[in-house]
Amino acid sequence: MSRRPRISVIVTAYNRAAMVGDAIASVLRQTMADFELIVVDDGSTDRTVEIVKAIDDPRIRLIVHEWNRGVQHARNSGLEAARGEYVAWLDSDDLARPRRLEIEADYLDAHPEIAMIGSAAGTIRAGGGRSRLPRARASCHEQIAAMLLFRSALLQSSLMGRADILKQYPYRSDFPVCEDLDQFIRLARDHRVANLPQVLVDRRMHTGQAVNRRAAMIVEKKRLLLGEQLRALGIDPDPEELDRHILLGRTRGTPLDREFLDWSEDWLKGILRANRAQHVYSPGGLNYAVSFIWRRACLAALRGGNPLGALARLIRRPQIKLL
Repeated sequence: MSRRPRISVIVTAYNRAAMVGDAIASVLRQTMADFELIVVDDGSTDRTVEIVKAIDDPRIRLIVHEWNRGVQHARNSGLEAARGEYVAWLDSDDLARPRRLEIEADYLDAHPEIAMIGSAAGTIRAGGGRSRLPRARASCHEQIAAMLLFRSALLQSSLMGRADILKQYPYRSDFPVCEDLDQFIRLARDHRVANLPQVLVDRRMHTGQAVNRRAAMIVEKKRLLLGEQLRALGIDPDPEELDRHILLGRTRGTPLDREFLDWSEDWLKGILRANRAQHVYSPGGLNYAVSFIWRRACLAALRGGNPLGALARLIRRPQIKLL
């Protein structure tokens, strides 16, 4: 049997002929060379498989699904095949920066209590331009676990985790979207996770992403995942409250009116009160998440019908606090 590689990098692809070559090249340029690269083609009908086969590197292992089974199954195929001590993920439309594997592996070596680590990310816009500022992310486990009550706090393409732990949390077949959020919630309940502040990957934005193609299904799955977490806090939301809670987690680019902002303040205070009674989240972690969500809601309301009122709230009350 061949020697076990230090890291198994998994790239899943479906009709990504225009991008998969760049993703693979970004892995092959890593400063840490002790890895295997598992590419799972999920039934592509374009030249994706041909492009992968044309890359001459013995560390590449190609798994081909005969038909399109879905991203959750493709990721599980890669996870089952992984032989490394650590598993790192990279979406086929994203890029890893050269020291990504080295930095994340060193962190996991030094922090045995952490099961999975992510990082900050840069953004490559549809036209090819790059954003100057990375997207801010929760850093410690307590912040990430609380943020998952509202939205994902981890970027799939930036993640590296301990293989023996990740294999215990396969992606569930009934989540063709939000499969990552579902896994993050389950994993964070049992193990510690974290984010590094360094930008170690670049995320490419384009119209073919699932968030653009499957918006209705994403909302449906978030109703299941976020509703379950709210009920664990003792909050049983009605359908309108649940949909508003989902929107509250993704307010960027959505103009909000004064009524929604009033509701948001009351809703977030209710979450803090519920946690004080149920002790589900660390108080500091939940305060971070609630403050982050509140600031985003106020900024979104600046584009709504009462910008001066939203600005006043943002300045006067930068954080939601229990009265």
